[in-house]
Amino acid sequence: EYKNHGTIVITENQTNGKGQKNKTWGMVPGKSLVFSLILAKNYPIDHSGLICLSVSLALKESLNKRGLDAKLKWPNDLFINGKKIGGILCETKTDNSNIKTMVIGVGVNVNESISEHHESIQKNLTTMLEVSKHPHQRELIVAEFVNSFELLLNKLFTEPSQIIEEWIDNCMHLNENILFIQNDKILEGIFCGLDNNGYAKIEIDRKIKSFSSINLI
Repeated sequence: EYKNHGTIVITENQTNGKGQKNKTWGMVPGKSLVFSLILAKNYPIDHSGLICLSVSLALKESLNKRGLDAKLKWPNDLFINGKKIGGILCETKTDNSNIKTMVIGVGVNVNESISEHHESIQKNLTTMLEVSKHPHQRELIVAEFVNSFELLLNKLFTEPSQIIEEWIDNCMHLNENILFIQNDKILEGIFCGLDNNGYAKIEIDRKIKSFSSINLI
């Protein structure tokens, strides 16, 4: 059952990349980085939120090692200078109280120029090349990501509160108003932080509710 655990699939040309809630992730073949990581161990279901936070943190650390300082935006985007540079998507198959498999999709704008993306999204995105003015080795970004993620995954079982604190420290919109999508509805509220399971605490109509960033498949 664990034979696929830890498998990484790197995509070189994606014609219909899936982003959050069916938004497409635009990629430039040979320049963007898009990969999937498969987790196939029976993690407890209440760890799913923390695993997803760990993915964002690992990606941030990987970019950090390349000299870029990204900020995190809930549920699963990375931004530099207020523009999106990467995103993740966590899709989970569950079985009773366990995660059966989790497919983690990661997309990063690496060596393309902004003009190589579709006009409709150019003003909202940036790329590693654009920020650092030199190209980056995509394999190195994946390798650094895996190293960081492995360490964070271990920490998740011993010191989950550290994962939550670290994520909050790198969040770009704490106590600010955010728009997000749940069950195909656009909701708006004040992002108040994360609960112990790593779910977002969002104040809507003066009530604080918890929201998960996980897609169940």
